[in-house]
Amino acid sequence: MKTVLITGGTGGLGHIVSRQMIEDGYRCVIPYRNDKEAQDLRATIAPQQRDQLFLLEADLLSDSEVDRVFDAATNMSDLYGFVHLLGGIRGFQPIAETSVEDWDFLFNLNLRSLFLFSRLVMKHFSERDGGRIVTIGAMPAIKPSAKQAGYGVAKAGVSALTKILADEGRSAGISANCIVPSVIKTEANLSWGSDEDIPKWITPEEIAATISYLLSAPAAGINGSDIRLFGTLNV
Repeated sequence: MKTVLITGGTGGLGHIVSRQMIEDGYRCVIPYRNDKEAQDLRATIAPQQRDQLFLLEADLLSDSEVDRVFDAATNMSDLYGFVHLLGGIRGFQPIAETSVEDWDFLFNLNLRSLFLFSRLVMKHFSERDGGRIVTIGAMPAIKPSAKQAGYGVAKAGVSALTKILADEGRSAGISANCIVPSVIKTEANLSWGSDEDIPKWITPEEIAATISYLLSAPAAGINGSDIRLFGTLNV
């Protein structure tokens, strides 16, 4: 059974993606910080599929913790895929009001975490002659807008790093692609969305289906792409 390492796999989007990966027949290694989210995910997995789910608590902004998670994933079985969902936003401020703390937080959460894993993933996949990498960008990385500087620039870095991974890994049979969604229809976002805009957002299920395809055999030729999932927003 092939293994997929999923960061952010217990969150609003991750919950749906993780379930899709298990349905697809992968063994999923999922680090988490929130115990309730992890247990809620486990509770939604059918009992006969729970041996495909491996949860471990970890701080993915720590070098040593990332190493520990990666060791667990590679010791599990054949690590085939790396899906990086970890990310987030903090506030919406103009540049003049953005603190260095917030800027660093957004870069660490969205981009540094990807870098830490990428070093390990690329070495491992190169040694095993191939693997699939899928990351999550964001619409502000492609269409920058006011009051989203830290988030937009960090996510632009995610997109750029993904393309570099694709270029460096091409000869070794490694593909890397970045899904770029608009607003995702998660519970957290539904709390502030308007009745007019919410139906235009992208659903977690649509993202999960796209990841599922990118990990499949027919998607072997897709590499270095920004895959825009903007829903029906007028952008």
